[in-house]
Amino acid sequence: MDRISVFVRRRRIKNLEQWTMYALLAEAFFLALSPTFAAAAIMIGVVTWFLRSRIDSKYKIHSLPFDVPITIFLLIGALSVILSSVSSFALVYNYCMLVGIYALTYFVVGQTVRTPEQVKQMAQALAAGAVLVVLYGLFQILFGVDAADVKWTDPEAFPQLKKRIFSTLENPNVLAGYLDVMICLALGVLAKVERNSQKIILLGAIILMACCLTMTYSRGAFLTMAVVFAVYAFLQDWRMLILFAVVTGIIAYTNATFLERIFSAFNMGDSSEGVRLGIWVSTTAMISDHPFAGIGWGAYQYVYPQYNYYIADENVTIYHAHNIYLNFAAEVGIVGALAFFWYFFGTMFMSLALGTNARYAKIRDSAEEFAERNFLDAFKSSRFMQALAEIKNLINAKLAAFAEAVLNLFPSKKPIVVKKPRKRYREVIHNEELNFSEHTRKKFADADKADDEKSADDDTGFVDGDEKVSSIEKISIGGEKVSVKRVLFKKFPDNDKPEKASFFDWDGVTKIDDEKFLDGFKLGIGLAFLSMALNGLTDDLLFNIPSAILMWQLGALAAAINSIRS
Repeated sequence: MDRISVFVRRRRIKNLEQWTMYALLAEAFFLALSPTFAAAAIMIGVVTWFLRSRIDSKYKIHSLPFDVPITIFLLIGALSVILSSVSSFALVYNYCMLVGIYALTYFVVGQTVRTPEQVKQMAQALAAGAVLVVLYGLFQILFGVDAADVKWTDPEAFPQLKKRIFSTLENPNVLAGYLDVMICLALGVLAKVERNSQKIILLGAIILMACCLTMTYSRGAFLTMAVVFAVYAFLQDWRMLILFAVVTGIIAYTNATFLERIFSAFNMGDSSEGVRLGIWVSTTAMISDHPFAGIGWGAYQYVYPQYNYYIADENVTIYHAHNIYLNFAAEVGIVGALAFFWYFFGTMFMSLALGTNARYAKIRDSAEEFAERNFLDAFKSSRFMQALAEIKNLINAKLAAFAEAVLNLFPSKKPIVVKKPRKRYREVIHNEELNFSEHTRKKFADADKADDEKSADDDTGFVDGDEKVSSIEKISIGGEKVSVKRVLFKKFPDNDKPEKASFFDWDGVTKIDDEKFLDGFKLGIGLAFLSMALNGLTDDLLFNIPSAILMWQLGALAAAINSIRS
């Protein structure tokens, strides 16, 4: 292969890597705004990742911390569809499309995001989408919402409750769960930032999201936030509990309906509480009848009428169990549910840094060893696996050829310019390290002064290592030519003393140390999974497509951060 072909291949690999990242950023931005656009973005990302992985001979697929439970969950989910008593193409379509999107999101994000800068970009895309969701929610608070929102209220139990906002997510409870997750991410980053301007912006964002959360009137989501703030106070800063209490007091004083709504969570006066209880009893009957493979992924709405013991209205369609634990156990069976929650809670513990606990680490290592021994080692030496390996190598070769042919349909139009490598100066020393004569010292002082005057108008020079070099010259010392480099040092005004930073350092809003950001965002992901686990007690928010995509995306980012830090 000639040199030009190598450069063309490298450029294509770089472009495909960038386009994959753009697709992931688009998915993160659109997931709460338009699930259709988010799904289209991830499919584009899958294609570009596939082409890149086929033509890059050095590319290797990285193992992620919870590949084993996710694989078990996906396989049992597919088996549940095959064995389901519901003979409907909708189940196959639902599994292939929705579970396919979730799995591909986790896989491509986990394989693509490998640097702190890429994690920051994903966080920024999520934040940009959240800004639009919150702004639309505030618009609904100020100017009202569509009359269709009446279906989310209970006039008999709460006659004063006239509207509940839902922003772009169509359901107040789904919006509340989404806001919980975003508040958790902001809290995690807030724990690690040091600049006052960053703290002010994050606190302002949390308060605005809390305002939207209040107007959803979601009891479970608000009580979830109370628990999350308590955990955050225990792990990071106890003062956040005071902030939460103050904000809650202000809300309760200005909105009596909200306070009444929260207290109703502890009694059975609301019709939704009785409906949920009846659904849970029916769901436990489903689990007892289908303990292994479940009723089938997505089959809940078709099977529920057979277990409709409490809801008399046949026109009401029940799509899910209003509880993620019961819903997963009913649809994919107990084993499939355990595999999913192995991944789910494992990600939460890992993100909250609970993995450093010796007891947890021992249980985790034992589980991984068990899975390795029973699911992998048993097949490695078999002839069947050897045949599969040969088939895999053949398929990989064919796919690589296919990817090369596809890319050759779009030849590079940019001319390839092969640059000659710059000559490296190996024999360089600092002038201040030599014992120069007075005449030589004066020569360097005059040259440095001229460089300073020139650099004031034109920042010239080039980087050699970590230093900015003005020039490298050959000078004569004792009759011998020696290479000397002059280094440009940054000088502070006022007698070389740095200026005192202002309290509101707005110029440094976007500046944050990579290590601190990764720690903060990882903590936020752990809190977000905690919020989803608590919200899942009274509602199956993962039944909603944007919420599910967000969960798998955050899980992959947690795995990516874990790989970066290790």
